[in-house]
Amino acid sequence: MSRPSRFTIVIGACTMLTVTTCPRFAAAQPKPTESTTAIPTRDRIAAEHTWNLDDLFKSEADWEAAFTRAQEMVQKCKSMKGMAAKSGADLLAVLKHRDETYLQVDRLAVYASLRQDEDLNNKSNQARFNRASELYNKFGESLAWFEPEVLQIPAETLHSWLEKDRSLAVYRHALDNIQRMRPHTLSPSEEELLAMSRDMSDGMQRTFSLLSNADLKFPTIKNEKGEDLELSSARYMGLIYSPDRRVRRDAFLGLHQTFEKFENTIGSLLTFQIKRAVFYARARKYNSAIEAALDGDNVPVAVYDHLIAAVHEAFPLMHRYMAMRKKLLKLDELHPYDLYVPMIAASQEKIEYDRAVETIIEALGVLGGEYVEPMKQGFSSRWIDVYATRGKRSGAYCSGTYSVHPYLLLNYEGTANDRSTVAHEMGHAMHTWFSTHHQPVIYGDYSIFCAEVASTVNEVILNHHLMQKATTKQQRLELVNSLLENIRTTVFRQTLFAEFERITHKMVEEGKPLTPDILQQIYRDLNRQYYGEGVVMDSEWDSECLRIPHFYSNFYVYKYATSYSAASDIGRRIIAGEPGARDGLLKFLKAGSSVYPIDCLKLAGVDMTTPEPVRNCMKLFGEKLDEMERLLAQ
Repeated sequence: MSRPSRFTIVIGACTMLTVTTCPRFAAAQPKPTESTTAIPTRDRIAAEHTWNLDDLFKSEADWEAAFTRAQEMVQKCKSMKGMAAKSGADLLAVLKHRDETYLQVDRLAVYASLRQDEDLNNKSNQARFNRASELYNKFGESLAWFEPEVLQIPAETLHSWLEKDRSLAVYRHALDNIQRMRPHTLSPSEEELLAMSRDMSDGMQRTFSLLSNADLKFPTIKNEKGEDLELSSARYMGLIYSPDRRVRRDAFLGLHQTFEKFENTIGSLLTFQIKRAVFYARARKYNSAIEAALDGDNVPVAVYDHLIAAVHEAFPLMHRYMAMRKKLLKLDELHPYDLYVPMIAASQEKIEYDRAVETIIEALGVLGGEYVEPMKQGFSSRWIDVYATRGKRSGAYCSGTYSVHPYLLLNYEGTANDRSTVAHEMGHAMHTWFSTHHQPVIYGDYSIFCAEVASTVNEVILNHHLMQKATTKQQRLELVNSLLENIRTTVFRQTLFAEFERITHKMVEEGKPLTPDILQQIYRDLNRQYYGEGVVMDSEWDSECLRIPHFYSNFYVYKYATSYSAASDIGRRIIAGEPGARDGLLKFLKAGSSVYPIDCLKLAGVDMTTPEPVRNCMKLFGEKLDEMERLLAQ
C-alpha cells in the first residue's frame, strides 16, 4: 500500500510522485520496544547495506548550486505565462522547460527527503527538506496559468500543431487530458487563487499530524516483562501484535481513550477536511467530492461503488474468518485488540538479508530475465538502505526520481514480514525503473491508482513460491494465514475506510451535520457490518476513525483495495502460466502514465470498471479459508 507523496504535482496527464510508501509495512508490523540506545548509528552499518546518494548529488555544495539553478528555472516558468497559446513552437518550448524544471526540482526534493530520513533528528537535514518542499510548491504555483492557457487554444488549432510537430505530439495524451478537464478548469485568475489557497487549506492535515504525532500525551503501560513503557502511536503498532493479551488490551485502551478525549477537536478537523474537499469540488463544478477526487485519474465513480458492493458480498467470509480467529486464539470473546495478534505462531527463525534477497530473486524468476536483471542490479548497486539506525525513519518505502534509479528505505530485522516487505518495495522500484526507461519524463511516473499493483504482484508470487517450498504443516499455515491477513487488512479494512469517506462526504454535501458522536456512530455501524456479531464492539473502537491519517487525503484509501485486487488477479494468472500474463505485466510496468490508469491495468488483463477483479480476490480469500481449515484438520 501507499500513502500520498510528500511531494506531489499534477501536470497534465501525469502526477509527479517521489515516494511510494506502504502503511501495511510502515506502521502495522511488530517492532521492538527497546530504547533507542540498542539501535546502531549509521557508521556501524556496512556501506553495501546503505544507499548511495552520491548518484543524486556528490556533495551538499552541488545540491546548493542545483537549488539556485532550479529557483531560476521556476521563476522562468512563471515568466512564460502567455506563451503557450501563441504557436506550436512556443507551446513546445513551455512544455520542455517545464519538464527540465521538474527534473531539477524533483531531484533536489528526493535528495533532501532521503537525507532527512537517514536521521530525523538532524536539524540541517530538516531545513534542507523544508526548503525543497517550499520550492516544489512554488514550482506548482508557477504553472497555475498553464492549463487555462492551453484551453484558450481552439481544438482544431491544437490538433494541427500536434500533427505538424512530432516533438509536440509526444505530449498528445497530456494535452488531451487537459482538454478533458475543460469543464472543471477555471479562468487563469481563479486558478491562481485556488493554487494560493492550497497552503492555507492544508492546515487541517498539518494540524492533525502535529496533534497526533507530537502533542498528544499517551499513558504509560506495562510491557510483557512488567516494565513501564510510555505508549505512542508508533509503539502501539507493535504492541497490538503482542501475544500477551493484557499488553495489547492496555495499549488499545490507552491509545483510543486518548484520542477520544480530543474528539471535539479532531472531529472538527476531520469535518472541515471533508468540507474542504466539497468546496474544491464545487469550485470546479463537479457533482460531488468523490467525482472530483476520482476524475484526476479519469476513474469512474462506479469503480469505487463496485469495490464496496463486491466486498459487501463477501461479509460472510469475513465473519467466518473472525470465528476462526476466536477459536484458534481460544478466546471466550473476540475484541478489537485481538485482531492483529498472529493466529498461527510465527517462526522465530531469523532470515538473513542476503538469504531473503536470494529467495526473492529465485521466486520472481517466473517474470523472466527482462525483469530480473535490473532487479539484481538494484540489490547489488546500493539502491537500498537496509537496516534500522538511530534516528532513521521507520517503516519502508520506495522513492523514485526520473533522473536516476529508485531508492528503497527498509528497516530490516530478519522476520518473514521483512522479507515480504523487501519484495514489495522492490516491486515499486521496478515499476519506477521500467516507467522511467520506457517513457519520456512527462509520462515517467504512474498514478497511485496503479502504484500498489506491481508491488503486490511480487508478494503474491513470493507467497506461492514459499508455499511450493514449504516442507511442514506449520510453514504452510503461516503462509496461508499471511495471505488471509493481507487481504483482510488491505481489501476489507481499506474498503471500510473508503465507505466511511463515502458516507461522511455525502452527508456534508446534503447539508447534514457531522458531530463527533455522528462520526463515531457511522464508524461503529460499519465495524459491525464488516466484522460481524462475533467481534465485541468496544466503545473505544469507535474513536479509531479519529486517528486515521489517510482521511486527510480524501478518497485515497480505496486505491489500496483496488490495487490489491488487481494484483492478486495478475499474480494468479502468471503463476498459472497463462499465455500473455507475464507480457501483460511488463506492458503495464512500461506504460507509466502514458495512458489513463484504468487503461493501464487493462494492458495487464484487468478491467477495474467491472466488479470481477474484486470478486476474484474475495473468491481467493474464501479458497484460502478453506485451505486453512483443511490444514488445521490434518
